[in-house]
Amino acid sequence: MALDPQVIARIKAGMPVIGYGGDRLGNVREVYPHFLLVGAPDQPHLDREVQTNAILRIEGGTVYVSVTRDSVDTVDDAETAHRVIGDDR
Repeated sequence: MALDPQVIARIKAGMPVIGYGGDRLGNVREVYPHFLLVGAPDQPHLDREVQTNAILRIEGGTVYVSVTRDSVDTVDDAETAHRVIGDDR
């Protein structure tokens, strides 16, 4: 089931993301129609992709999701660096 675009529009960079069981996944770095790029608080160079269909709710400026830190895909440093600086090598 696709998440309502109006819900996705409420998600802003910097919002904390809390995973299943209360584990903090990090803060939203970027918002895309099908996933959130989330920066890990304890590993600043390790971003994670959290699918928007995992979003349970947005409450008090926090995004709650149904996944754990270990169950989401990580984005490697080289991929993140190319995205940030716009280098398409």
